[in-house]
Amino acid sequence: MRWNLILLAAGYSRRFGDRKLLAEINGTPLYRFSLDKIRKLSEKLGDTTILVVTSYPEIEAYCRKQSVTVIKNDGTDNTGIASSIQKAVKYLETQECALEGSRKADVSLQQTSLDLTKMRYGCFEPICIAEQKIGTMECKNIWRSPNVFDACYRPELLQLSADKGGKAVMKQHAEDVFCFHTEKETQFLDIDTREDLLRISDKLFS
Repeated sequence: MRWNLILLAAGYSRRFGDRKLLAEINGTPLYRFSLDKIRKLSEKLGDTTILVVTSYPEIEAYCRKQSVTVIKNDGTDNTGIASSIQKAVKYLETQECALEGSRKADVSLQQTSLDLTKMRYGCFEPICIAEQKIGTMECKNIWRSPNVFDACYRPELLQLSADKGGKAVMKQHAEDVFCFHTEKETQFLDIDTREDLLRISDKLFS
């Protein structure tokens, strides 16, 4: 199976009050936590493509130095998370014309998840074994990120709007969703405000 790992890093960070993805924890910008783990995951999975959708020139510059494909979503094009997903899907459709017939899965990764170490055993291998078409992490009966979509759902992902993400598609196809359960809520810590950043930084490095 071919995997497309999509990192969504184009948010406006309105609640944070500044460019959140460039904020640092112990000297490391937030976006690097996810990107570095995605690159390691890509090496383990094998046949993968990494896409970073961003509005940040700094993130774009870093990714290009690392030979990671960047899709820009800024200005009036950036109307919410749906526009980032759509840009990534359209790019993949353009690039994969010669690969039709092979099974592909798109993985949408939210930047706010700091700990993605269980993704390989959470969403990836079971979706192959169980032949499920959608995979997600689940904690306390709540679907979390990352989310894995078989390529057959791309038309529906392209119909998303504003701040509707992949979970809107998942709700329409709940019977196709494989849930990997975990009790570790710290895998899904969100950083929405500067107070969140300070609190999580203290937890990680105290």
